Amino acid sequence: MGKKTEKREIKKDEQAVSPVIGTILMVAITVMLASIVGALSFGMSDSMSQLHIVVVTAERLNSTAIDFTYAGGPSADFVQYLNVSVDGTFQDITLDSPPAVGSTWTYNDPDTVLSNRNHVIAVATFGDGSAQVVLDTFV
Repeated sequence: MGKKTEKREIKKDEQAVSPVIGTILMVAITVMLASIVGALSFGMSDSMSQLHIVVVTAERLNSTAIDFTYAGGPSADFVQYLNVSVDGTFQDITLDSPPAVGSTWTYNDPDTVLSNRNHVIAVATFGDGSAQVVLDTFV
């Protein structure tokens, strides 16, 4: 009935945890700390503004005119007005408020000869006061 207990001494070259397990634990702790710091730093994105989705298209008519068409979108009812820029020159678009889907406005500057590629930007201003680029292209 006598069970023998065997005592064993730990030698200096034996390790309690494998180096691979230790590395995995260190990486896991680092990732967790980085995610906590990131979440606290960026405030869990509470302060981000809402993204509005509307579509505006642009088409060259001739050497002095570009047509802009308001195609609407999920946020179409919130658009108050549009502002367009052709090669850095801004002009307000006068449309109904809110603009009707399919409304067209023509940028026409007889003093300016448009090149083959003009940089066109349309910015929509919404009822909540925010503004957002809805078109940024070359025509």
